[in-house]
Amino acid sequence: MKGCIRVINTTAGTFHPPVAGLAFARTNQADKSVVRSQFQRRNRMPKYPFRVGRARTGLGLFATEPIKKGAFIVEYKGPRLTNAAADRLEARGSKYMYQVNDKWTIDGSGRSNVARYANHSCRPNAESDTVRGKGGRNARGGRVVIRAIKNIKPGQEIVYDYGDDYFKYVITPARCKCDKCRAKRAERAAAARLRAKRAASRAKNAAAKARSARKTKSLRKKKR
Repeated sequence: MKGCIRVINTTAGTFHPPVAGLAFARTNQADKSVVRSQFQRRNRMPKYPFRVGRARTGLGLFATEPIKKGAFIVEYKGPRLTNAAADRLEARGSKYMYQVNDKWTIDGSGRSNVARYANHSCRPNAESDTVRGKGGRNARGGRVVIRAIKNIKPGQEIVYDYGDDYFKYVITPARCKCDKCRAKRAERAAAARLRAKRAASRAKNAAAKARSARKTKSLRKKKR
């Protein structure tokens, strides 16, 4: 899929996604080994502040503990493919393709990539970011991470905006199941029902007036 990517500037230092929801931190040479060991421990024993559960669109990610605004949630993992190779896979029905830039795409179809279960929403509480430089582990195109843009309460679904192109051509406004689009469709349906009810009421009143006019005309003829 083609996400809405924002690059984190690294001109003043290297940004490292935190462990267990800590805020992004600028590190120096002295503490690089500490951050590296934290990531190594996390990779051995992954523990996330969410669970995979049933959502409107199938499966989704639901917070199991409070997640603060700006906190790292999960990395979107998978092998790097050229965009041409990703296009060929998508043509054969592959999903969960995340285009990082104009050259590289992440194939997130593997089950170990739990970030693939984060669903789209037009009113998101998270976003996708691309981390470049050393914080990106020199990955082709950088690492893609999902982080909170709002405080997320336990039980709430973790959702982010997949981007305009994906929404327009894949999801489409008519089939989007996020709360915002469902509310809009409900409002439009309610407005349509109200218009239909008013039209039916006007038609009924017009028919009643027509019958009354015909009855009055018939009575006048009889009196003559």
